[in-house]
Amino acid sequence: MARYATNKLTDRAIRALGSAGRFADGAGLYLQVQPGGSKTFVFLRQANGRRHMAGLGPYPAVTLATARTKAAFIRAAEQDGRLQLLLGAGHDFSEACARLTAGNKTADDQEPQDQIPTFRDFSKDWMDRNLIKLSNEKAKAQWHSTLKAYAKPIAAKRLDQIDTGDILKCLRPIWTEKPETARRVQQRIERILSAADVLGHRTGRNPAQWKGHLDQVLPVMRHVRKHHAAMGYAALPAYTEKLGARQTMASLCLQFIILTAARSGEARGASWDELDLTRAVWTVTAERMKARRPHQVPLSRAALAILKTIDPGPNRVSAFVFLSPSRSGHLSEAALRKLMSQTGAGEFTIHGFRSAFRDWAGNATEFPRDLAEEALAHRLGAVEAAYRREQAIERRRVMMEAWAAFVSKAC
Repeated sequence: MARYATNKLTDRAIRALGSAGRFADGAGLYLQVQPGGSKTFVFLRQANGRRHMAGLGPYPAVTLATARTKAAFIRAAEQDGRLQLLLGAGHDFSEACARLTAGNKTADDQEPQDQIPTFRDFSKDWMDRNLIKLSNEKAKAQWHSTLKAYAKPIAAKRLDQIDTGDILKCLRPIWTEKPETARRVQQRIERILSAADVLGHRTGRNPAQWKGHLDQVLPVMRHVRKHHAAMGYAALPAYTEKLGARQTMASLCLQFIILTAARSGEARGASWDELDLTRAVWTVTAERMKARRPHQVPLSRAALAILKTIDPGPNRVSAFVFLSPSRSGHLSEAALRKLMSQTGAGEFTIHGFRSAFRDWAGNATEFPRDLAEEALAHRLGAVEAAYRREQAIERRRVMMEAWAAFVSKAC
């Protein structure tokens, strides 16, 4: 068995890190640095062709030594079968690792047996550990903001003291006025209290449980599915012509999003090492995809032309393709929204361009449904997926060239 270098990181090196990225210590332990500068230890493992990630806690609250100890606990549990037992019992990888490391507390996180954390402290730690799996930064921020705003009645309470009455104090003021927000608050509190139960901080019924509990005292609200406000595909040729006249980083990025039918975060965070300009293929890594599967995008000639307009060649100052004005990171979503407002598209969403592509493919072409779904990185049905061994790159290339020709035509 090959041996890999371990203990690559030092506290001095960690403190000096300023750029976002993931830095290996070895044997599955990494330090993840967010664009804002926050640092979190994570443990990664590859199994059955998929990458699994678990948060081990934020640095420096969790020291490098403690992170190594926790990683060693997980590796030992993987070797002796305890990890597989937890996964088989229905825990996801992150929860299983949290349970394993909770049962082997180190000097940094040892607490008196009778000391139970408050909801505020526990939820912050839980989010630091688990939200790293979300590729959408906006979704991460929403977790923090909704709990800070609407979980105030339980924020300072110990986990084992929270009861149904406390949960109702959180939910009733917003249940009918802000139904969608209330539903998310309920689900997020329920999940965090479930984790507290797994880790032994509380016992008994989860007071935030919906089915068979809160559904008996709160009115059931009909869920109205909201669609992303989308510009009709017939209006896109004129709009892309308007974007093309600007030739700013934001306009180039938005054109690229339209041409590739990509999500905003995937395109804005695109890096040069994901692009094969020779083969005209953009490979978005699994960790940046919503479905956590790598996605290959065949690049039309129009999309390639945008990239070649931007590419500084050997003078690249950043890994990112679409740089922010400060050139310290990638372009923000706010910059694209501002551009849309300035170009008369403020009423629409960026995500709506994906809907426009799907409508065009279904209504104006003979391209198969599954081809359009794969272009959007949507999961196919179980039967289709079983027979689909690749992402039909060349067939999708023909479709994306047709789409580029449509949105680039003059009105």
